[in-house]
Amino acid sequence: MDNAELRTRVGAAHLLASYTYFADSGRLGPLVDLFLPDAVFRIDDDTNVGRDAIEAYFRSAGESFRSVDILPGRHHLSSVYIDPHPEGGAATYACFQFVGVRGADHWGTYRDEVVEVDGTWRFARRRVTVEGFAVDSPLVPAGRRAPGA
Repeated sequence: MDNAELRTRVGAAHLLASYTYFADSGRLGPLVDLFLPDAVFRIDDDTNVGRDAIEAYFRSAGESFRSVDILPGRHHLSSVYIDPHPEGGAATYACFQFVGVRGADHWGTYRDEVVEVDGTWRFARRRVTVEGFAVDSPLVPAGRRAPGA
């Protein structure tokens, strides 16, 4: 592993950790700043393009989670894989689980395209796939029942 690959791996891993830290601590400004101005954030079938749309999504999600008294909560990442691109940037993959005060709420995967801009790593694209959720999760899609419901 050369120095450039090591820097990419460390920078991308720090970006993933920063996302969970800012999300879990409710620091919306720094969270949104982790995305490029024209970034694409997709969670299941909901696509948000640009920082304003991404911020609006996070505000709405935060309100949903506060309304069901699940907070505070924490994201837990595992199976983190970083695939540096020869031309720069990287693809990342991670499994996540969100645990709130009532226990596990939802879980799934992150798949990202990340780039370094002026020495700082940013998301160009983040795709969140929610693979499961608790019966009373605010993420249960309308018209769909959670497992065991």
